Amino acid sequence: MVATSTLGLMLGYSTYISYVFGVFVRPLGAEFGWSRPQIAFALTLCNWFVVALSPLAGFMLDRVGPRRMLLPSVLGLAGMLFALALQPGSLPVFYALHLGLALAALGTLPAVYTRAIVGWFDERRGIALGVALAGVGLGGILLPPALQAAIGSLGWRGAYTALGVAMLVLVLPAALRFFDDRASAPAVKAAPVPSHGVANLREAARTRTFWLLIAIFVLLGTMTLGVSASLVPILTDSGLTPQAAAAMASSLGVGVLVGRIASGLLIDRLPARLVALVCMLASSAGLAGLASGGAGAVIAVCLFLTGFGIGAEFDFMSWFVSRYLGLRAYGRIYGWTYAAFQLGCGMGPLLMALGRERLGGYGPGLMGLSAAAALAGLMFLAFPPLAHGATREA
Repeated sequence: MVATSTLGLMLGYSTYISYVFGVFVRPLGAEFGWSRPQIAFALTLCNWFVVALSPLAGFMLDRVGPRRMLLPSVLGLAGMLFALALQPGSLPVFYALHLGLALAALGTLPAVYTRAIVGWFDERRGIALGVALAGVGLGGILLPPALQAAIGSLGWRGAYTALGVAMLVLVLPAALRFFDDRASAPAVKAAPVPSHGVANLREAARTRTFWLLIAIFVLLGTMTLGVSASLVPILTDSGLTPQAAAAMASSLGVGVLVGRIASGLLIDRLPARLVALVCMLASSAGLAGLASGGAGAVIAVCLFLTGFGIGAEFDFMSWFVSRYLGLRAYGRIYGWTYAAFQLGCGMGPLLMALGRERLGGYGPGLMGLSAAAALAGLMFLAFPPLAHGATREA
């Protein structure tokens, strides 16, 4: 289950918007004459559509279960990648295809995988989530250079096609064979409502915890996609070739991978609020370092620190929702939290692109993202400490 989730997330929607989209910015702009803000707006539309659909996806997840959502979405996402490979060079079509991609990919969102995992794991939930969600970090390491090489040899259309084929050849067979949520479903349905948890979405919306999560993940969404979707253009503007920029971008993916697993290990053993603060301050420091300039190893270290905090985000989303608000309405609550994250994701790339055009570079935008990460880390301290033993469902 965990390995299948890792593979699915490596090639899923979250990896596409965070690491893959930016690889296509330069070749699309070169062929069709589109500006970077015009291209980035597709990502904004895509993410805001997910904002609108995430609550519905959370409702469906609680009703039909993860497997029934995942399998059709794998097929749909592959189909939309093939459609992007065939696009005619029209901006309205490009935007429409990304709206279709968001709709098709709802069943590949992290909520689907984590909903199954939180039912399977209790005592070691943090590390199980960390290993599964590390798939996004693996995608950040492997896909940018692989797709950049594919663009060099096959063109950008061939690179889109190769990504769709990978979904069908790798993810679909693994999901059909191994993604079994039947054993975890009874555990989720039978989970008692802890003294610090809620039984439904309406109760959650009356708590300060719920709205803290919403505010934090708007900030983190803005920070995450603001830097990751703009990373290749940021690095090429600093003087790197597209190939070197794609290779350097892998440092961010390494940080994401390490952050996923490290945060998963730590939140099972240490106060999660403090773990979250340290991870967010690492991202803040990395972004500030990128804004101040540098070369070679300095950029790599800054990218690693930035990725370390980014890697911890979904671990924290799944862990804080399940531990503080319980499992009874996990899909619905996670859906709203993820919608908040995607709301920020929709703003981040557009703000970065506009900042580059109007302020003469990416530096001011990176400093703004650094401040957002630091503020989110401090907000985690507002969560009440869990009583001893309250981090278990039963």
